[in-house]
Amino acid sequence: MGAKKVLLQLPDGLKPHVFEYFNRLSSDFNIIVSSESFYGACDIGSRDVYSGVDAIVQLGHSEIPNIQYPRPVFFLEYRDTHRIEFREDMFQPLRMGGYRKIGLLCSIQYIDHMNSVDSILKKMGFSTVTGIPDRRMKYPGQVLGCNFSAAHAIQNSVDCLLIVTTGKFHGIGAQLSTDTDVFILDLNDLSLKNIKGETDRFIRKRYASISRAIDAKKFCVVVDTKVGQYREKVAGVIVDRIREMGREAVMLTANEANPTDYSNMRCDAVIFTGCPRVPIDDADKFTMPILTVTEFQMLFSKNPPKRYVMDEIVAVDPIKP
Repeated sequence: MGAKKVLLQLPDGLKPHVFEYFNRLSSDFNIIVSSESFYGACDIGSRDVYSGVDAIVQLGHSEIPNIQYPRPVFFLEYRDTHRIEFREDMFQPLRMGGYRKIGLLCSIQYIDHMNSVDSILKKMGFSTVTGIPDRRMKYPGQVLGCNFSAAHAIQNSVDCLLIVTTGKFHGIGAQLSTDTDVFILDLNDLSLKNIKGETDRFIRKRYASISRAIDAKKFCVVVDTKVGQYREKVAGVIVDRIREMGREAVMLTANEANPTDYSNMRCDAVIFTGCPRVPIDDADKFTMPILTVTEFQMLFSKNPPKRYVMDEIVAVDPIKP
């Protein structure tokens, strides 16, 4: 690939194999391994790291096509290759619930199981449709924790959505993003779970957090410097809106959301314009309310939405090399 010095990024699940990957690649390249955690194709490390290499190899994730990466990035996707025997009884909750048309989605690791799930559902008499996402996604049916455009594309034409994944991370995000019932096919235990009850509890918790910011006078508006989360223009609009309301706002940059930093600044609330899962999943780490972009709009818009709205990243501002 014409590069001499290469940064290798491994997700935590693949770090036990770091010597294997390092030895395989170091015969051809000068390899530097990043020991830091990273959060997907949106995150190639901080500028002081990637500016010192010619290219980046990232394992486990798929490319986000509409990001202008400041260095060449080569994505080696991880696909689950376990042989799974899907049984009809696993999908009986769909039949018992009266669902007939099923929208299929997946997280990238399990995309190779989509055809098997589609086949067994059709064999059982269901009709299926796979959502076509926006330009942030690479594959039909693919979802990210910050983007559920594949779900939006089909939510009004299906009875429910089914996500092939593990855990509840993507399921809760999809349920927050749509009014359609969401099921997760959890490949950890081969169970089908309706995520609505847990999501409702989650929404109540978020509304409680959002309401704490209503009387805030001093806001920190954070721009995440990760290449796939960088939304300075959005942050600028929020800062202007806060000042229009007669309150104070400062714009900050950060590569990680550190609760101590904001506590030291003595702000009353944080608006985080990077990954929306940070305010959603890490709220308990903060002493002050931390809101997503859409949560800020829900609280201070002149015409607030009637339902909870998940913040989703469609596009980001380019970062200069």
